[in-house]
Amino acid sequence: MAQFSKELILAQGREFGGSAPTPERAEELAGILNTLAEALDKAAADVAFEAEPADMHTALDQLAGN
Repeated sequence: MAQFSKELILAQGREFGGSAPTPERAEELAGILNTLAEALDKAAADVAFEAEPADMHTALDQLAGN
């Protein structure tokens, strides 16, 4: 999975929010997003995502532990 960087957070902040966060906050946000992405990758590793959208509900239920 792609990694989030401080530079990406700053660029997206300018594009979507009108103003960028401070470099320190962008670094913190990048770390949080990378941790979240890693956790999602681990949680989804054993779930088979099917090509059919109808199976998405089942896959999400499996991720949620239902």
